[in-house]
Amino acid sequence: KQWYQRRVAITAGELGHWYHGHVWKPMILNQFLILGMFYTFGLLVKNKKMLADFGFVEEQPTLISLLVIFQFIFSPLNRVMSAVSIYITRCFEFQADRFAVGLGKGEKLQSSLIKLVTDNLSFPMADKMFSTFNYSHPPILERIAAIKEEMAKKSKTE
Repeated sequence: KQWYQRRVAITAGELGHWYHGHVWKPMILNQFLILGMFYTFGLLVKNKKMLADFGFVEEQPTLISLLVIFQFIFSPLNRVMSAVSIYITRCFEFQADRFAVGLGKGEKLQSSLIKLVTDNLSFPMADKMFSTFNYSHPPILERIAAIKEEMAKKSKTE
């Protein structure tokens, strides 16, 4: 019975992702990012000034253009976009957890998350700054605190 209730709570969180459109929103965002990368690449691939800055004044080698664009221009942009993507994903996780709490599955969702961390031998704590920029899902302690806070709000309104 316990395992069944935990699965129902996890499913409630996954339904929150579906309800709020957490699958198609990042897909559309990524399509615009890819389109922007292709557009930028098209502008820069034959940029004589950029290649001259790297010592290629007379010739315009395409392979060097690729290397310069991807290593020096897109690399910092990708890091920024990765941080934005992680931030959005973490917000989506909290939103899905709130949805599950709204369905009355807050307690079981907490125990399910603890069970997942235990079964996966995950470390429950993480440095705030490191997890913000590197973990797509918030650490378990942050999620449980947010779930408890949402449950407290829900009990006050009832």
